[in-house]
Order: sequence, then structure tokens, then C-alpha cells
Amino acid sequence: MAETGKNKNGLYTMLEVAKIVGCSKSTVYRVVKDNHLKAKKTKGQAKLYDETLIKLARTKVEEVDESKEPVLRYSVETVEKQLEVKDKQINQLQEQLKMAQVNLNQAQRALNQSLEIQGKQADKIKLLEAPKKQAEPAKKWWQFWR
Repeated sequence: MAETGKNKNGLYTMLEVAKIVGCSKSTVYRVVKDNHLKAKKTKGQAKLYDETLIKLARTKVEEVDESKEPVLRYSVETVEKQLEVKDKQINQLQEQLKMAQVNLNQAQRALNQSLEIQGKQADKIKLLEAPKKQAEPAKKWWQFWR
């Protein structure tokens, strides 16, 4: 609804004021409560207010916007600091991960070498423990069928 257009003889509901000012209905309600404003007219359950409520609501919205600016700047600075700290933590964790990978690779190489040595030792033990077969005596020429 346009602000310039008169509504109901220059009277507005809280919802209409909120739409004109660009804020929530609860903000308009707080303005009415804080300034102890009385409705100029009541139509059913709807309370109608004059244009002073629009002016008061606008000033309230502007005050809130101005008061939020330092908080927003502080919030942005705080978030930037937190990001720097988190970036440092990420870098430290990445370095720790690289070191852990290097250690893991070294441990895997050592394990592979150990397994290789164990395999060779097992083969040697089998050779030593295997019963020695006696060599068969050479067959004579007439024993070829046996």
C-alpha cells in the first residue's frame, strides 16, 4: 500500500504501517507499546492509528539499523580472526597428516622387509629339516624294466 495514498481517512492498521515502513508487525507493536500510543479508531478488532505511528516506526527502524552496524563490523572482524585460527589449525593438521603418512610408509617398508626375511628363513629351515634321501644305487643294464 502506498504511503501517499490515504487509507480510511488517514488511519492505518499495524500491518499496513509495517508494510509501509518495511519492518515486521512486532516492531510496530513495540513502537506503540513503548510510546504509549492509543488507537485513533477501532474498527471491529482492528485498531487504526494515524501517520504519527509511521513516523515513529521509521525512526525506530533507522535507530536499529544504525545500532547494528558496529555489531556487524565486530562480528565480521571476529569471524575473520576465527577463520585465521582455523586456517592455521588446518595447516598444522595437514603437516601432521603428511608426517603420519611418511611414518606409515616407513613402517610398511620395514614390515615388508621383515616378512621377506621371515620367508627366506622359513625356506632355509625347511631345507634343513627335510629328511635326506639316500641316493638309489645305479641300476644295472638288465634291470631297466623295474
